Amino acid sequence: MLMRSTQSYSTLDDPAEEVVLDRDQRGDVRRVTGTLDVRSLWLILRWRARLIALIALATVALAAGALLVLPPKYKATTVVLVDPRQPQITNTQAVLTGIGADAAAVESQVELIESSALARKVIELLKLAEDPEFATPSLMDRIGDGLATLLGRDPDAFEKAKLTRLIYKFQNGLAVRRRGLTYVLEISYLAKDPAKAAQISGAVAEAYLDDQRSAKGEITARASGWLGDRIEEMRERVRNAEEAVAAYRAANNLVDVTQGNKLINRQVEDLTQQLALARSRTADARARLERVQQAAQRNSDPATLAEALQSQVIANLRSQYAEAARLEAEHAAIYGNKYPGLIALRAQLVDLKRQIDNEIARILVGVRNEYQTAISREASLEGELAKLTQQSASLGQADVRLRELEREAQANRTLFEQFLSRAKETTEQQSLQIADARIASPALTPLKPDRPGALLLLVAAAAGGIIIGIGIVLVLEQLRQGFRSVREAARFLSVPGIGMLPRQTEKMRTISWATAAERSRATRFALDHPQSPYARNLRAIRSRLLKSSSKPRGEVLAVMSALPGEGKSTFACNFALAAAASGVRTLLIDGDLYTASSSRALGLQKPGLLEVLQGKMSFWNAISKDEKSGLHLLGARDTAIAADEAKDIDGDALAAFLREFGKHFDLVVIDTPAMLPIGGSTPHLECADHAVLLVEWDRTDRQAVAEAIDMLDGNARKVAGVVLNKVSIGWCRLFDYGGYLQYSADSKVGR
Repeated sequence: MLMRSTQSYSTLDDPAEEVVLDRDQRGDVRRVTGTLDVRSLWLILRWRARLIALIALATVALAAGALLVLPPKYKATTVVLVDPRQPQITNTQAVLTGIGADAAAVESQVELIESSALARKVIELLKLAEDPEFATPSLMDRIGDGLATLLGRDPDAFEKAKLTRLIYKFQNGLAVRRRGLTYVLEISYLAKDPAKAAQISGAVAEAYLDDQRSAKGEITARASGWLGDRIEEMRERVRNAEEAVAAYRAANNLVDVTQGNKLINRQVEDLTQQLALARSRTADARARLERVQQAAQRNSDPATLAEALQSQVIANLRSQYAEAARLEAEHAAIYGNKYPGLIALRAQLVDLKRQIDNEIARILVGVRNEYQTAISREASLEGELAKLTQQSASLGQADVRLRELEREAQANRTLFEQFLSRAKETTEQQSLQIADARIASPALTPLKPDRPGALLLLVAAAAGGIIIGIGIVLVLEQLRQGFRSVREAARFLSVPGIGMLPRQTEKMRTISWATAAERSRATRFALDHPQSPYARNLRAIRSRLLKSSSKPRGEVLAVMSALPGEGKSTFACNFALAAAASGVRTLLIDGDLYTASSSRALGLQKPGLLEVLQGKMSFWNAISKDEKSGLHLLGARDTAIAADEAKDIDGDALAAFLREFGKHFDLVVIDTPAMLPIGGSTPHLECADHAVLLVEWDRTDRQAVAEAIDMLDGNARKVAGVVLNKVSIGWCRLFDYGGYLQYSADSKVGR
């Protein structure tokens, strides 16, 4: 079951503050609180101001060195307008159309300009492989080439690698960007020489335009060649199709007399017309013959027939006959019937009559013959028409295949004509290739390097160094595992803070590396320098501890630490000496059998606590007394005994010892071993009334201290508080509570 307790205590760096401690029934810490406020951050930056300033100065020095060592570079920019509009000079469609008007198309042009292929063209055009700025290899490249030569690299691979490095170096100076959402591209180049920068920028733009034109020309030429090959193939195909149509026509006697009309159809049409005409003529002849036959049946005068009336011979004979009849009538009327001339006239009339009859008979025979001829002609035409009709029907099936061949030939002919026309257009387009972009503003030779002024760069470097320094300080602060204030230690450990001790001297070496004389002086520092900050703070800590004491005599105080080297023994010696010097009857026991630090620092040579507890020596014979302060001293063990041979102290024997001899002293101070190396609590703490936890300032890992407290289990309640040792005076002076270490010499310390 957890017990929640609220404790108010005063630390050396802040006024009284309420700290909530959650402990279970054994006293184990379950929750601690702590925050990092703006004030703490500001104090941390003030404390690390030298480091931040050093980093800033280093950054400025590096920037200044870079300005001196690195040569200035100049940037020239060529402005190119990508025009999605295409000039329409002819009605023919180009083989390769424009780049398009969408944003992706414009961004694609940026990638094309930055491509390695275009870079290689510019390098070859300007002969940059011979330029020292580009051709000079770096130190790493030289080392790599040397290793490659030693390993026997292929010369071709070596040249390829050299060209690749040259292209990469060229591309490092090239920068192409699009202005917003416009069709304007900026081709910039950085070079050590301003004229070279302008030249390369313009060369890249020209190479880009030439690449567009050449790409169009190559594609058009490739299309023209492909069309030429296809035309030859299609010409042969058209020829074969037409020959197949002609051969099929000849094989099946399918001859066109006019476009789309077959010969046999024309013959059928002609025979049909002739047959119709023959039938008309036959009808006419039949009608005339029927009239003649009807006239013969009615004994009519044949001379009255139309055919006879239309005959010129009959007309002449009839005219002669009329003239002879007139003369015969005139002579008969004049000379009488017996006139000799009438006989000749009458004989003439008889002869003319005979001739007329003969001519009429001949005409009637001709009518009959014409009718017979018309019938024969009609029959002949009908037979021939029937034969052609039968032949046309048989050729109908062949005409289906002919139309199929003709359609195929026509399709091939049409496609051939289209390809032929497109090939001629493509051939003409080869001589007219216009790029889809143009140079809107040529590159000008830059007048100043492409970088801010030296002063601005140094200021920026200083600002950057300060930012980097602050970042490093914050990182170090986050990685920091030690305690810098009593408040911080109290919050984390849930143990009251009872004070902090500054370093005895800022130039003093670490106690573990100090000489025997220095260790001896360190253990007596508070006694020898009573007005020092160390002595004043030690008296303040002793005053707090004595006020919390509940026993009038025989108070047992254990001094402990989580790790060795935190100043535990030095504190115990100075604390006991100061107490004894103030009139308190004090006993200092060195309970650290492993290091015997207090014994060695105070020069105790005879047997100590171990021998007393084992009954080898009496207590009064084992203790020593400091003449200056009156402190009674009991060492840990005989210094001739090795530390690894010393046995653990018997807790019952130690408790009996303290009960028997503790009543002779007002205060018993026990210097205990470090807890973590021995793996937990010691019998000294079991027998102690209170304990003081020494933690080295800004060095001891807070997790190690927390682990040591957890090892105490129920004895954690006996920890009266934590003391930060070896605090930097400069740190304390930086903070508001630094004045605490500067109390005047006449300040009174309560007991």
